[in-house]
Order: sequence, then C-alpha cells, then structure tokens
Amino acid sequence: MKVCTLALFKCALAAAVVLGSPLFAQGPSSANQAPGPQVSVAGHTYTQQELFQRNVGAPQDQSAQFPPHKIIGNIYYVGTVSLASFLIVTPQGNILVNSTYERNVPVIQKSVEQLGFKFSDIKILLGSHAHGDHMEGDALVKQLTGAQVMAMAEDVPALQAMMPGGKPHPVDKILHDGEQVTLGGTTLVARLTPGHTRGDTTWTLKAQDGGKSYDVVIIGSLGVNPGIKLVNNPADPQIVEEFTRAFQVSRSLPCDVPLGSHPGMYNMKEKYAKLKAGGANPYIDPAGYKTELDIDEAMFHAVLVQQNAASSSAAPAAASPAGASAAAGNPAGNTAGNNDTALVAQGKARFKAYMCFDCHGDNGEGTADAPDLIHTRLNAEQIAKFLQKPSVDATNKGMPDFAADSPDLKPLVAFVLSLKQP
Repeated sequence: MKVCTLALFKCALAAAVVLGSPLFAQGPSSANQAPGPQVSVAGHTYTQQELFQRNVGAPQDQSAQFPPHKIIGNIYYVGTVSLASFLIVTPQGNILVNSTYERNVPVIQKSVEQLGFKFSDIKILLGSHAHGDHMEGDALVKQLTGAQVMAMAEDVPALQAMMPGGKPHPVDKILHDGEQVTLGGTTLVARLTPGHTRGDTTWTLKAQDGGKSYDVVIIGSLGVNPGIKLVNNPADPQIVEEFTRAFQVSRSLPCDVPLGSHPGMYNMKEKYAKLKAGGANPYIDPAGYKTELDIDEAMFHAVLVQQNAASSSAAPAAASPAGASAAAGNPAGNTAGNNDTALVAQGKARFKAYMCFDCHGDNGEGTADAPDLIHTRLNAEQIAKFLQKPSVDATNKGMPDFAADSPDLKPLVAFVLSLKQP
C-alpha cells in the first residue's frame, strides 16, 4: 500500500505489532511499552504493540511445538507456535532456515524426525536476521549436524555477539545481497531487506508442486518493534533509508506463497486449519503477501511520524526574526516567514523525513501518485488549512492531520511555498 495524498507527503497509516519477548530477542522493547501508533489495513486495526504481540506470541508460544507439516513442494514447517523454522528437503541433503532459540533446537529436531527426515541430513543452516529468537540456536544445530552456517554480511557483527552459554557463533560463509545458495537442485536467493536489523534477509525460492512452479518468499522482518528509534538513532543513522529500501525490495519480489520468520506474518494457524480440511492449498496467497507489506509499511510511517513530531517538539525553535514573527502571530505562516531560510530548511528536513519526495518527486514536480507542488495555486493559509485536516479529503490515502499548533506545520508550509515557481 503506497500511502500518498492529494497535496503534500507520503505517510502511511495501516497496521502494527505488539510486545512480548526479551530485549535480546527482538531488539529494543520494554514490558511497559505504550500501545504506540494505531493504523488500519484491510479492515483491521492494530497498535504497534498489538502487531508485535501478534508476531512473538505468548512466552509459551515461543517454545511450544506447532504440528510439523508440508507447506508446499519440498518446504516443510518445523518451528514453534510463534517462531518459524523451515526445512527445505533436497536429494543431496536439507536446508534449515532459522534455528530459533537454542532451547528450541530439540523441538525442531523432533519435528524434523516426525516428518520422516533425519536431523543429521541438514547440510546448510540459514537465518532471517540476527535476533536470538531466530538464530541463537545456530551453534547447537551445527554441533549436532555439521551444517554449514551462512549469514548476511551486515548481520555478522550482531551474530558474533550472540553466544549462548559462551559458545562462539559459527559463520562458515558470509553472504551478500543477491547471492544464491544452492543444494540438490533447489536455489534460495538472499535479499538484503535491512531496517529490522542491519542484515535482515528475505529468502526467495521456487517450489514445484502439482506440476506447477510457485514463487516463495520467506520474509525476514519488516516490523518496527516498540522501542526502536527511527529518528536520531546513533547506532544506525541510516535506519529510515534502510527500512525504505526493504519495502522497495520486498514489493519488487514476485510472490505466490508468503512465509516469514514469525507465523503471524502469514496467518499460519488459519492456513494450517484449512490445509487439514482439504481443498486448495491455503498457503498459495499472493494477496496475503501484499497485505502484510501494507501493514508493515503503514506502521513504519506511523511510527516515523510520531517520532518526528516528538523530536520537533523537543527541538528549540529556529531563531530568526521572520520565523519568530510567524510563530508568534500567524499560525499559517506569512510571506516573510515563508521566505525565512531557517524555517524553509526546517520544513525541507521534515518533508524529507516524512518521505514526501517519494510521491511528489525529487523537486516537488509531482508524479502519478501526487500533484505538482511547483505550480500550486494554494497560498500559505490554504496549505496550512489542508494540512490540518487532510483526512476529510476523499482521495486521501493515509496522510495524517496536523494540529494547528504542530511544530511541523509552519516549516512545511514554508518549504512547500519555497518550491513554487512563476
């Protein structure tokens, strides 16, 4: 879901993730997190915390075995209720995607064996991203099977710091974006989809089933967990650009069968129930893939808006006579204020942070998704009025309402007017 609007910037509102796992598992979070932004997609409304909880489940869900089963072709589910692990079977040995927590390795082994396969036949171990709930068990799996452990280069530093029981984290082969992993006629492609972690990896492969070929996508993660800083993040200053890249890459991938590092990402429980009932394979769900991307991207933009607003409120106002005049007596801004260099610069920064250029073009020239701002006929008061209530416009696809006293309102008006040409 691309979120643009009739007049100003891209800003999605659509879905979220709830809380419920340890800090080291999913990145920054807290047991006492506020609900976070609320967004709606495809008739469902989520808060940030609810969407997170949808993924990680209750503590017992993270270790309880889910019935192992065939998904499609040579792809099988061998994970827990809320932590996905996939077995890809080939004539030359098998590939395991995600070891999850070290304590879950016996659960995964049990599932593999219940399906009739040997755990020792696992030759390659891959992962979705460097969080403990997905890759902490790598060392134990390697110890038990001798599998070659492969990981995306950008996640290697985080993996090396992951040492359950003091065991060094094995990385036998470092992968890069677009690299292929092939075994027994099956090829997986590693796609770098950063943001959730620096080396978050989405895996793609083909599955042959019933005489047909299907595109399978195993989403690494596109979620913005509670506590993650998108704004002023000293550990990852490019995190917004990384998430943006991840969504662009993900939307470019053909997908018939969406899977993910958490079963909640692709509604496994519901699909498994339908699978047992017979009929068409419910895992073939291209629309479900698009919906999940819509949910995650919408929440990303909602969190970004919230954090930008908080950052702007905390920042001192731009000091200049024109800016001070506009702030004191003209809520919509005025010609003098709009020409103020500091105010325009602040507005440009906010415009960029909200990713308005994605819809309005690099120079405000407009695109198929949003109008030309260079030749807008709106004056400062009209732009400010629109920004305060874009939700009333029938063509609006998610742009937020800005309060009249929002610290972003005057700078945005100033910057939009600065784009106007004769």
